[in-house]
Amino acid sequence: MDALDHRILQLLANDARRPYAEVARELGVSQPTVAERVRRMEERGVIRGAMLRLDHAKLGFTIDAFVRIVATPQVQYALEQVALAIPQVVEMSRVTGEDCLIVRVALRSVAELSEVIGTLSRYGASNTSIVLGTPIPLRPPLPALGAPVGRADG
Repeated sequence: MDALDHRILQLLANDARRPYAEVARELGVSQPTVAERVRRMEERGVIRGAMLRLDHAKLGFTIDAFVRIVATPQVQYALEQVALAIPQVVEMSRVTGEDCLIVRVALRSVAELSEVIGTLSRYGASNTSIVLGTPIPLRPPLPALGAPVGRADG
């Protein structure tokens, strides 16, 4: 991947529905160049698709929380299958450390949170943190256009 590929990724990361012609104009290349580079990045698995970024609160899911779970290896995979069936589970990660799973949930009420925690806690001990704010939302690890690649502190 070269600098042009990175610049294309940055522009599409901000708006995946942005027309290739607009990306091409901004980068000073042709639309077929952008389309071909995106196609190659898809073939290599760098781009795995695009998804909508939803505002959970505007959809009525006003509570965002992380549920950390300590479960034995014997029940961990069963828990993952249970979590797949819970629509309020928006993300789950297997992690190292004291916890083995971290589950992100989006909920309509405290009662719904209690119900989801109850279901997940059948498989292991849980600890829940409600999100008060998200100063840095999910983003790709790409530098801003024109910014040097490297550490933020120098």
